[in-house]
Amino acid sequence: MPDHRLYNQELLGSREIRFNNRQESIYPNLMRFCLDFKFKVLQLLLSPESELSPPAKVVVMTRADYTGDPDSAITPAFTELEQLERYVCDNQVDILHDYLFGVEDVSGQAG
Repeated sequence: MPDHRLYNQELLGSREIRFNNRQESIYPNLMRFCLDFKFKVLQLLLSPESELSPPAKVVVMTRADYTGDPDSAITPAFTELEQLERYVCDNQVDILHDYLFGVEDVSGQAG
């Protein structure tokens, strides 16, 4: 999986988005990754890009041992949960491979 860096903005705060009911979830992939594996979906509040704009809210998926570093997200930052759900659905094999087997350093394997 490629490295997913967030914007050059300061992290002001975060909150976890929980998926508690399997039958009523409208985000089945996010729910499954959070309940069956050790992932969290976080909404991050990032500092505004300019003085006139409001703080940016984005959602990312992280490992359950999230340390507060927004650069440790395992998905790109999206403005809507629907976009994150679609990304996780399209990339679930790569996400689970990295989770189960670790991320390999491809730069060290060239040669």
